[in-house]
Amino acid sequence: MEARKTRGLATDETHVKTELGIHLGMSARTARRSLGMTQAAVAERLGVAREVYARLERGHMLPSIHTLRGLCTVLRVPPHLLLALDASIETPPGRKRPPLASRAEPPALGDLRKNLRGLSRSDLRLLNALAVTLPASQRDETSRGRRQGFTEK
Repeated sequence: MEARKTRGLATDETHVKTELGIHLGMSARTARRSLGMTQAAVAERLGVAREVYARLERGHMLPSIHTLRGLCTVLRVPPHLLLALDASIETPPGRKRPPLASRAEPPALGDLRKNLRGLSRSDLRLLNALAVTLPASQRDETSRGRRQGFTEK
């Protein structure tokens, strides 16, 4: 397969749609429409033919870095959104999603996890049955009291 370059856009002879190309195209289309711009207007500002820009939006082409910078500027979109680097991207079936940045959890939850790891299966079942029997309002009041520094005796 012979690769070629079309005024700042990289493509190959088979015009294979890649996940990145599809995402980039959909994101560019969404941003363009939200700005009320036509494909022709974006293409003109980028210095490419409208047909070439249309192929980019359909996911048939990937922009060069220079064109990507221009695209981000024209569409007022940060590059991480066009390049599928945000966490909201759906993972295709059969692929594992990279772990999200861990959110800070309360120290008490970490302590609880450590304590639960040492329990037997039957102890875990018993503890779960006990937790389920607590009324939701009591669980809320208890956790609220602990957050404020009070404990029950």
